[in-house]
This record gives sequence, C-alpha cells and structure tokens, in this order.
Amino acid sequence: MISMDNKLKCPLERPSFRMFLVGDDFSQHLRIPPAFIKNFNGRRLGKCTMRGPTGKCWAVELEQRRDGLFFHKGWPGFVKDHFIESEDFLIFDYDGGSEFDVTIYDKTGCEKDVKAAGKRPASDHLAETSTGGSTFRSKNACFTKTFKPHNLYSLLIPKSIAVTEGLMSSEGILIKETIMLRDRTGRSWLVQLDVTSDGRLVMTRGWKTCRDTNQISHGDTIIFEFVKQGVILLHIFRVRGEGNSPSVKVLSGVLPRKSSKNPIAS
Repeated sequence: MISMDNKLKCPLERPSFRMFLVGDDFSQHLRIPPAFIKNFNGRRLGKCTMRGPTGKCWAVELEQRRDGLFFHKGWPGFVKDHFIESEDFLIFDYDGGSEFDVTIYDKTGCEKDVKAAGKRPASDHLAETSTGGSTFRSKNACFTKTFKPHNLYSLLIPKSIAVTEGLMSSEGILIKETIMLRDRTGRSWLVQLDVTSDGRLVMTRGWKTCRDTNQISHGDTIIFEFVKQGVILLHIFRVRGEGNSPSVKVLSGVLPRKSSKNPIAS
C-alpha cells in the first residue's frame, strides 16, 4: 500500500497546466504560465502541435513577447473549431517535446462534448429543415446578414426595422446613438450608430471588436434579434465546408412597419 505522502512525492507523468478562460482576448492568444516554461528544458519552442478532444491536431505557433510566451498563430482556429467560450476550463498536458493534449470543460464543470457543441442550436427557436437548412422562429424583430468583406468595420441595419425599433425616424433622423450587442455567452458590446449621407443606419465603432471576439468570418450568417429595447442578441451560424454559407430561414413574429413608400435597401 502506497502512503499518501509517497503519492504526493511521485512526479507527474506528464507536466500540465490549467487555464480558466475569462474576458475575450483568449480567443486571439493565450499566455503560457511562466512557471511552466521550465518544462521546456531550455529549448525555445517556435511551434507546437495541439491535439483536441476529437484527436485532430492543430499546428500552433508560440510567440515570445515582453510579458510572456503565448500561443498565437493557429490558436484562434483551435478555439473556433472547439467552440471554446468564456468560463470554459482547459487542461494542457505536455508530452515533453512539442505536443499538447487539451481537455476542455464547460461552465457546468463537465467535459465539453465538442461534436455536440458544433451541432448545438444557436437558439431554442431553431429547428432543422428537411433540406438540411434551418428555420429560426422568434416573436421578436430580427434581421439577417451573411458576413462579407465590406462588413469588417461597419454593418447596415435595414431601415424598416431601424424605424420599427425606434433607432431612427422614417425621415432618416438618428434617434438612438448606441445599441447593445450581446452574444449567446452573455458578453456584450456597446456599438455606435450613425446615419449615412444617403439615409441608411449603420453600426460603426464597437462592431469590429464584437466581430473579432466572436471570430465572425466570411460567409458566416448572423441573425440579429431585438430581444428588448436597445439590445440585440446575436445568433451566429458558421460557414460550412467548401465555403458554403449556412441556409437559415427566419420567421419573425414582428413585422416591421413600412417607413416610406420607397424604403432604402439594406
């Protein structure tokens, strides 16, 4: 029988470190605990292989900065592909060479089912259709955008729904200067609203930060749901293999009222 003291003195078979993810910058880079660096035995790792729960591997570059060593290039893809969110808990097991095995736990404390997370509906209002697409039903007003390069720094809100939600008048006069965007994890961003010279309403400052944090990519489809006055909930449908945008049909219980005889296209 091995005593508890002897158990505590036994070295770990594989060095590991643990990270509880908070905030939003973890999606772009992740700092390796300085105390863990000694396990590299003086070697300078420029790249490593990161194996996720499914067994698939990602090449991730390490970058030395003034404030530490970070997982950098390749890490955002690992985060996105494993649907890693704020309040997830990760364990990194190191093989002593250049490989890490990563175990992911969600906010419930249970190991995350990555395959199920990938199939998880963006909302309780989502249902699969017989054609492989999805139907999104909501009693709230909604609009949909498929992300394109010109949406990098700003995004148009259809004028009809902007008028209905009290963001601007039918004459094109700005009523609200900001709106709150919120994702499914509860994170939120205050976004500035502006009216263009041709009378269209756009989200500007704050939109890029929201987009970067949620890693919205070309071809992704976003449903903007007005859950209450001045607050929009984002439902993000990731682009499928071979660059095919997801097929999502939106059925909203709120019909935007017409703001003019010749509404401006969004």
